[in-house]
Amino acid sequence: MGSSVKIGIITIGNELLSGFTIDRNSAWIGQRLLEIGLKVHVKKTIADDADMITKSLDELSQDCNHIIITGGLGPTLDDITVKTLYEYFGDSPVFDEEYWKELEKRFKAINMKVPTLNRNQAHKGDKVKMIDNSFGTARGMHFEKDGSNYFALPGVPKEMEGMILSYILPHLEKKLTSKVHCETIRTTGLPESILQEKIVDLIESKNCDVAFLPHRMLGVDIRLTTSNHQSLLDLKDQIVNRISKYVYGFNNDTIEKIVADKLKEQNLTVATAESCTAGMLSAKLTNLSGSSQYFNGGVVCYSNALKRDVVGVDSDLLDKHGAVSEEVASELASKIAKKLKSDIGIGITGIAGPKGGTEKKPVGLIFVGIFYKNNVYIKQYNLTPNRKINRQLTVVLCLNELRKLLEKN
Repeated sequence: MGSSVKIGIITIGNELLSGFTIDRNSAWIGQRLLEIGLKVHVKKTIADDADMITKSLDELSQDCNHIIITGGLGPTLDDITVKTLYEYFGDSPVFDEEYWKELEKRFKAINMKVPTLNRNQAHKGDKVKMIDNSFGTARGMHFEKDGSNYFALPGVPKEMEGMILSYILPHLEKKLTSKVHCETIRTTGLPESILQEKIVDLIESKNCDVAFLPHRMLGVDIRLTTSNHQSLLDLKDQIVNRISKYVYGFNNDTIEKIVADKLKEQNLTVATAESCTAGMLSAKLTNLSGSSQYFNGGVVCYSNALKRDVVGVDSDLLDKHGAVSEEVASELASKIAKKLKSDIGIGITGIAGPKGGTEKKPVGLIFVGIFYKNNVYIKQYNLTPNRKINRQLTVVLCLNELRKLLEKN
């Protein structure tokens, strides 16, 4: 990897340790770094505590020559990062009259007076380069010591992201001597262990880092990382050839984007009749801009009366087989397609839970029907006791079945 650059991340905040706030900042930073060919060497989350900050800087500087710190740059009393950093680097900040005037101007533009607390953010030392903040009042800080670089950024995501993109990434790109290349193969339909078994001979023969990253709601990502780009592309091709029927996309592809693209390519429209998922499939299908091109509409039909009167399911069918059945899923799919003049109709019915199950029809029993080209394709799933998981999983499984159907045609 970029041999001259070793990166450490320190995220600061009591709320991160307590779980009140999820640390998405370091994940975002890691992804942006990977895009320019760098990997994070170490990451640490600590409390708003001066001794802890000092200790962590000492520790990370043993292994890293670029340390990115986020959090604790605000104007309130618990934001002690700035004071600690000035002490750590032996710098003496003085009031920055010029920046204070800039803050006054900004606040005046929104008819407000700058709170006195913000004076804490208008200081500057001799040994620091200040990093502009386009979205807030807390400037970032860049210190250099013993050949290493230290960047302190606000914890507010938008502010932090702006500084990473405009200041830190350009700084790091200048120092790169070699790059890390990364590709992700997105799969569904096989658990991690079986997937690994299928390609173990391929990955053992290549000098490439391979990570299997399971997603509860979909499948497994296979992430390939190496500094040899050609070797990476060769391995990617070999893996995809071996497990092609389980591969639905690459890198940042989502299952709904893949399905949407195929619907648009084939000039097809879709309509939905959802019982237990209550519109979640429609929401997924319309997450993307331009969805009106392929999505005609949907009905949430929880009650039998709606299944019968709005969608058109035969009442004898409901009486004979029950709402949660292969027959009703099939009718929901074919009738909604005809009613909304769509090429494809999707019907979903099931027992999401945690109550409502019987011995014959337990919680987690779901039927998905897909009407396409005068055929109805039915899938039966026996999922989990958890209502939320069952609903989310059904949508993903349904989208994947639709993807496979569209790939065949």
